[in-house]
Amino acid sequence: MVVARGNVMDNIGEISRHFTYAESNSVFRNLGNGKFEDVSATAGADFTRPKPHCGLAYGDLDNDGRMDLVVTSLGGPARVLRNVTETRNHLILLKLVGTKSNRMGIGAQIRVTTDDGRRLYNEATTSTGYSASSDPRVHFGLGGSRVIREI
Repeated sequence: MVVARGNVMDNIGEISRHFTYAESNSVFRNLGNGKFEDVSATAGADFTRPKPHCGLAYGDLDNDGRMDLVVTSLGGPARVLRNVTETRNHLILLKLVGTKSNRMGIGAQIRVTTDDGRRLYNEATTSTGYSASSDPRVHFGLGGSRVIREI
């Protein structure tokens, strides 16, 4: 889970000693048991550099199987954060095609069952927050699984 962070009040520093307008982004790893681990420090300096972030979009921008990010900040340019993580994990990226008015399949709910019986869930959407629109393709990280039993 990734969070683009920036305080909603641009003058927060004038009224508080504890908060600032520019904040660091956060990334959390799903432990699979309803809990998440903060792994922000491993995401690199560009990711954690404080800015007044307000929006975040994600997608596999270079089609290498790793999810990349675009982060927007008020009064500044958008930043592309390319994922260069080394991994041996597997994935599937689904491009949905509707037959009538919903050509991108927005709102479709998808369940994938891997060869080891894990069930993964995702939904087709481009809506990811303020001032951002993400890749309409649906991404599933499969970990070590190489086979999908059911979609």
